[in-house]
Amino acid sequence: MRDPKQYDEHGRNNPLKPEQLREHPYDFVSLPEAPARGQAVGHDRYFPNRLSGRLTLVYETLEPLHVGSGAFETAAECGLRGGATPVRGIARKLGKPVLPGSGWKGAVRARFEAITGSRLGVQSRGGRIEDWKLPAELRPADRDRKPVAVHLADPQTRALRPLKRSNDELRAGLDALSPAEALFGIMGYRGRIHPADGVVEGPAATEPLAVPPLESPAPHRLAKPGAARKTVDGRVEITQVEGRKFYYDGPLVRARPSARGEAGGPVQELIDAVPAGCTITIEVHVESVTEGELGALLASAGFGEEVGIVRFGGYKPAGLGKVRLVDVRGELRKGCSTDQWRRSAGEPLDAARAVQAAHRENLIDEAALSELHQVTTRQRP
Repeated sequence: MRDPKQYDEHGRNNPLKPEQLREHPYDFVSLPEAPARGQAVGHDRYFPNRLSGRLTLVYETLEPLHVGSGAFETAAECGLRGGATPVRGIARKLGKPVLPGSGWKGAVRARFEAITGSRLGVQSRGGRIEDWKLPAELRPADRDRKPVAVHLADPQTRALRPLKRSNDELRAGLDALSPAEALFGIMGYRGRIHPADGVVEGPAATEPLAVPPLESPAPHRLAKPGAARKTVDGRVEITQVEGRKFYYDGPLVRARPSARGEAGGPVQELIDAVPAGCTITIEVHVESVTEGELGALLASAGFGEEVGIVRFGGYKPAGLGKVRLVDVRGELRKGCSTDQWRRSAGEPLDAARAVQAAHRENLIDEAALSELHQVTTRQRP
């Protein structure tokens, strides 16, 4: 997590001051020096000492949930008051809202990566940012108003880069995979968890929801204090990043102040959303997982004490997508067979025992889990 003393020493804004908590409602979970090793296996058979079967997870939405469809619709088309008012639509199946399995998987994987010391599933390469958004010491001297390139040159992030088919480590075998890659998969290796789309039940929204428009990430804010510098060719180079970003908790934000180039007054847009108070039921098929892997997966999905707040969907900086895991059940077998008559009897899921196994096997990094909990439960104004 960010160290306020370092920010004071380098003359940067204290990230824990109320105005900073509101403007930049996130913190970072520290990165490991090197990736942990996972426990990947091949898919040619089921292993007698590993678990396969089905999990059923039930969530309650504590705040509205928006998983975008990628299209604008009218309020009337979404079943909302407002007639022809354009709103951002949400993912639906047969006309009913769903939490896509990919959306659940992406959010849970990000948490799993953080608490197991895994490689980065998605590694930022920096990007470009408008020069006026940079602090004065990082702005180019020529002031030509062109977007400034931000380059990551942190050796720690290079060590945690995602594996690809072209990487020597992947060609060397499955032992090279980190825990998240071994469980969720990467290009060239199919993962061992397969979520279906989550079924949403509960009252439907009646009004469009006003939220602040999302802005592009500011890549220079990934840098630790003193770890960003302006290069001779006008770029910004980051030599050390803070870590993996997660968002604070807090009340819904309905608008933001206008920025440069925007009309005065609060800025907001309208979206469709699943209201608070609904349930989401999602089934997840797991293959050949160890009890420890299962436990780390459940903790990442929100099971247990002090595991932080889970959020799905978009507009997380505005407080959307907050959920609570209210029920976990499943039936698992050691080994498996494609022949129904050869299958052993399934055993009910003991979620608490699985999480204990993950801690006992040191698959869960206690310090990282503590940071994740602190960041995601920190209250912003």
